[in-house]
Amino acid sequence: MKCKISPMWEGSAELAPECVDEVAAWWSEVLRETPNQQTYASFEAWRGQSQEHAAAFERVQAAHALAVSLAHTPEMQALRDETMARVAKAGARRTRSARWTAIAASLLAAAGLGVLVMNMEAPWKTAPGSDDAIAGNVYQTGVGQRSVVTLDDGSVITLNTDSRISAHYRAGIRAVTLERGQALFKVAKDRSRPFVVSAAGRQVTALGTEFDVYLSKRAFEVTLLEGRVTVTRDSARSKAPAGAAPLLDELQPGQQFIAVAKTRPQVRSADVKRVVSWRHGQIVFENERLEDAITEMNRYSRKQIVLSDSHLASLKISGAFNTGDTSTFVEALTAYFPIEHTSADSGTIVLKPLPPVRG
Repeated sequence: MKCKISPMWEGSAELAPECVDEVAAWWSEVLRETPNQQTYASFEAWRGQSQEHAAAFERVQAAHALAVSLAHTPEMQALRDETMARVAKAGARRTRSARWTAIAASLLAAAGLGVLVMNMEAPWKTAPGSDDAIAGNVYQTGVGQRSVVTLDDGSVITLNTDSRISAHYRAGIRAVTLERGQALFKVAKDRSRPFVVSAAGRQVTALGTEFDVYLSKRAFEVTLLEGRVTVTRDSARSKAPAGAAPLLDELQPGQQFIAVAKTRPQVRSADVKRVVSWRHGQIVFENERLEDAITEMNRYSRKQIVLSDSHLASLKISGAFNTGDTSTFVEALTAYFPIEHTSADSGTIVLKPLPPVRG
């Protein structure tokens, strides 16, 4: 089956799965070779047409990362040589999209050789014995997306907006790295293999429990829903003197560990339902500073909100909003506060104080 591919993607007709993957591979190549505003806008229009488009692109991106990590292994080198030989023999004209299709074909063929096992429900998954050759099973979401991942042991991870994790399961340990964003972990019980989440130079260890980890620019937070977890320094990245015992905090259900840069970490009580309301597509604010509320809303949308006046930052807001519903959030602010909004040329929503009433 042939797919129609053009720089300005048009039409919303349903495509066969193999065709969607081919178009996603083409977009992946174009975004790397022509990273400009028009390209991004056209790509976002295509990706936003359906969940299938978005999922196909995530698979392609994960496959590309995997191809890079395995590029120099003997199996991949042999497979690439074989593919190139077939192309040369057929006298095929190799365009950019054909080049990426060859990479994708090599990945699928490698699965048959036992190097990789492609999983259509997850970006990619390694076959037994190949863990040391690559970074781990990678799962990620884009801005405004959520995703649920079930790992091999039955543990379930729910990823929030713009988040990325990698899983490294080995004998004796189930290791996961939160590279960015936020994730809710529901860990399957296995006393012989602790479940360890690493992020921001710390490790969260659990045997069978449910907890939320959030890594932002300003803080690292762990909120425990049920069970028991410990939070320790990552000894490999710690600046503590050699031989020093790692700092350890043990959380009970309803508690939150929070570490803000240049301040001493603390354990405090948390409103658990509010912390994890994002998994149901909601953000709940309770007497929150407007500046912090805007930062939270901006996580879920490419249309960003900014304050033109720092005096507005300390206003307090309470309420519940749907993730990504920037318009309703702004309407609420302008209805209850002396605030008005304008749109900048970049599409940013600018909030500023209402001018004083004269007369």
